[in-house]
Amino acid sequence: MRTKLVFLLMLGLVFTLPIGGIDAAVKNLTTVHPAQSVKLTIVTRHDVVIYDEFAAGFAASSYGKSVGITSPTDIKFLSISTYDGFKKAMENPQLRVSLGWGGGPTLFNNLYLDGAISPIKNTTVLQTIKNVVPDNIAGANMKYYDTKTNDLVWVANAISSFGFTVNNKVLKERNLTKPQTWIDLASPDFYTDIAHPNVGLGNAPLTTSNTRIYHIILQKYGWVKGWQILSQMAGNGKIYDGSVETRSSVINGETAAAMTIDFYGLIAQQENPDTEYIIPKNASIVNGDPIALAKTPDNPAAANAFIEFLLSKEGQSLWLKPTINRLPVRSDAFDTPIGKSASGQKIHKVYNDTLANQGIQFNESLALSLEEPMRYFFQSSISDEHVTLQSVWDVLATNYKTKKISTSLFNNLTAQFGTPTLSEAEAIKVNHQFITDATFKEKMKTQWRDDSKAKYLNLETQLSSLGFINSNVKSIPVSPIPFLYSLILLVPVIKRRRQLKL
Repeated sequence: MRTKLVFLLMLGLVFTLPIGGIDAAVKNLTTVHPAQSVKLTIVTRHDVVIYDEFAAGFAASSYGKSVGITSPTDIKFLSISTYDGFKKAMENPQLRVSLGWGGGPTLFNNLYLDGAISPIKNTTVLQTIKNVVPDNIAGANMKYYDTKTNDLVWVANAISSFGFTVNNKVLKERNLTKPQTWIDLASPDFYTDIAHPNVGLGNAPLTTSNTRIYHIILQKYGWVKGWQILSQMAGNGKIYDGSVETRSSVINGETAAAMTIDFYGLIAQQENPDTEYIIPKNASIVNGDPIALAKTPDNPAAANAFIEFLLSKEGQSLWLKPTINRLPVRSDAFDTPIGKSASGQKIHKVYNDTLANQGIQFNESLALSLEEPMRYFFQSSISDEHVTLQSVWDVLATNYKTKKISTSLFNNLTAQFGTPTLSEAEAIKVNHQFITDATFKEKMKTQWRDDSKAKYLNLETQLSSLGFINSNVKSIPVSPIPFLYSLILLVPVIKRRRQLKL
């Protein structure tokens, strides 16, 4: 298994351009892949193991042969994680991209709004999509149409649910009750101490799957309550740089629970039998994972053939391979030999659980309207200030659990702790400028970080004045001076919010 994994990773390095920026990708294009040997170029956010499997499958299929693709080396994948890089790849003719594949609906909706996607118009492909892809699954759209022209913009070829993975061994060792909801993860009862983070969360700008989870929480519980839950979850845990690192934290036992998309949960269960994937009841959604044509597809015939292969029963079954562990968009993929295998049946159970779980009515338009401010507000107010945030939460949670802080005082202080310094209306209003104006973006990030830091320090001062201190601090003198200091800290926050015209 290790030898196979190393081979796949090496293969991915050979046939994938670097993530480190679109300029580097353009520069290395001819050296990494001689142009004459490449027939189809795809920009993707999928893992190397996924696209290597599908490249091999497509090259061996009648679909690939019909357009002259008979070897995986005929296909080049540009692995680009940033939105700007993905967009530039989809619209830059120098890169000869034909398809964008993987990354979630919000990414592709934004790409279309920015003019980086060409609608699917091939009649054969459209008929295939009509025949085999349902319009929605568990309330989630599997196709996205232009509201004015009714052109098909993208189609889903896999689905995902969103939840968290727990490590049952760690739960037992730390005397924690197995969580079933997002609120359970935010409870002071799910706190141990700063040295033992119990919840793994990904930094929003660096993981689309974790960002989708945060959107779910914000829409399920409302903007203010949702941020309170996210802040308390962060207090109970640790912030990681991406979804893979977040998943690894629960596999290796650093955390007791971590945000994961379904297939990351399945991967965790394979790597560590002590782990278990949980879909929060009535508090998750299903996502369709899109594929779409680039702005000007370099090889439209090959691109259309690849879409047809992805949506064929043969192609859909590849999602069920134990190295991939994804949920197909076609249920009859489970009727294939791979689908009937032991690993396929495990995925089938998650598939059935996903469809049976009554999710929330997710508002995609709302998520899209505040996507960028929401992601960077998470980074500025939670990730960047996590040390201060967790120091305050340590005092709150520890003293509440030992009944030194009353329930009414705890509720009052946690409301201050988690209430965001950015409103939902403000986030919507600045979304466009946030995307288009880099100077404004940096100004807002700095302001959110400063406002949040002042909020946490004010709470820390209040707690200190009441005689409650961080468990890692031996003593803090109780004095009225901290209250005066906290007021001084809040003055610039109040002034900025009055001056800012949003």
